[in-house]
Amino acid sequence: MAALRRARARLALGAVMRYEAATSGRRGSAWRPVGSDADTASDSARRRLAYVARDMVRNTAFAARAQQVVTAAVIGDGIIPKIIGTDAAQKAALLAAIEAHCDTVAIDADGRQNLYGLQRLAMNTIVDSGEVLIRYRARDRSDGLPLPFQLQILEPDYLDDSRDGVLPGGNMVRDGIEYDLIGRRVAYYLFTEHPGANGPRLRAPESRRVPAESVLHIYRQDRPGQMRGVSWYAPIALRLQDFADAQDAHLMRQKIAACFVGFRVSPEADPVGADPADPAGLIADKMMPGRIQNLAPGEDIKFGDPPGVNGVEDFYRWVMRGAAADIGITYEALTGDLTGVNWASYKAGHLYMERNVSSWQWLTMVTQMMQPIGRWILRDWAMVSQVLRPKVSLDWVPPPRFIVDPTREIPAMADQVRAGFTSRSEQIRRLGYDPERVRAEIEAERAEDHAAGVVFDSDAGAIAGLRAYPADAGANQGSSK
Repeated sequence: MAALRRARARLALGAVMRYEAATSGRRGSAWRPVGSDADTASDSARRRLAYVARDMVRNTAFAARAQQVVTAAVIGDGIIPKIIGTDAAQKAALLAAIEAHCDTVAIDADGRQNLYGLQRLAMNTIVDSGEVLIRYRARDRSDGLPLPFQLQILEPDYLDDSRDGVLPGGNMVRDGIEYDLIGRRVAYYLFTEHPGANGPRLRAPESRRVPAESVLHIYRQDRPGQMRGVSWYAPIALRLQDFADAQDAHLMRQKIAACFVGFRVSPEADPVGADPADPAGLIADKMMPGRIQNLAPGEDIKFGDPPGVNGVEDFYRWVMRGAAADIGITYEALTGDLTGVNWASYKAGHLYMERNVSSWQWLTMVTQMMQPIGRWILRDWAMVSQVLRPKVSLDWVPPPRFIVDPTREIPAMADQVRAGFTSRSEQIRRLGYDPERVRAEIEAERAEDHAAGVVFDSDAGAIAGLRAYPADAGANQGSSK
């Protein structure tokens, strides 16, 4: 009886207080509300979405542009390592190893990219396929590499998602990923070659169990408990395809309209072709720039007036604004259209994109990719160098922040430092540089400049000395010590 009373109370309350978005009537008929978890919702569509996205990147200009904008903003020239520690000898040795291994193609199992090129490949794959796999490949010292490992970038197609079920020991395999009893990833089942590769095969592709400590699975997590990624093109694929179809339709309409240049009107008693001067009736086919056509008595030429294609630009902007908003970038970055944009409006729009880019850098690329790779680098360097207790660690610095108007933004950053709101090192990091390297370069440059007797405005101390001792700045500065 109590349950019945509660049900009646809910119905009565629903008639008075309700959310319109929860309606199941005609207005809400387009929704597909399903109470599934993050991965169940995308299991059946994930692979097709990746295939569709790759096809769009190959054949749809703005789909490729969206991928380029995201990757350029997140990766740029690379998320670079920063060595932290107090031991100068270890810092120098680790820096030399990183420059020899990571700044060259030695780190790439395919021998094509350095670490920053691998970052770009990984980010491209995350955007179009939703996720990427990076496999650690151990190498022998006899291979002659600066550090005994390489990285292999794998598309999610390598994951054998047909592997599913509970293993004898109690571990569970779902979508080719093995989890232990408390939900930790312990292994991945990866194909030995891409299942979509074209070429002769002796047997069907087979998958092998690879320990999770040798595999990085990187994706943007949008929901709690989400174990795999989904293509970033999922919300914009149809919109971009409709946009491409509309472009083709408008272009074809213009072509068809341009074909109807002029129409020959002949007398009723003189059908087309009866004119001895034009037996085939080809006057309309002879239209060309600057031509003067002589007509027979009674003939006339009427020129076509095809309808114009109105509102095309507004339609294009509307579609592309929606697509840019869905993927998290600005309309101007996606299209390159700066019509009616001033510094303030561009900056305001770009600030939102900067927040997205920062989250993609720090919550996806740095945490899921660069920090684990940093641990591999540090571990293998310590092993090769026989360092028992490393006194150094690795941090990562994203690419320089995009500055719209340096004449306005740089003075504002300097004012923040002067007011004590932030440190100079923090501002340098926001620009994408390593404060320690910048300081070392400045010290080296000033030492060389002073030795050569050259003074620049950037050396405020030297300028102050020249103003105080204009006759012999160098001698007076030396005597004051």
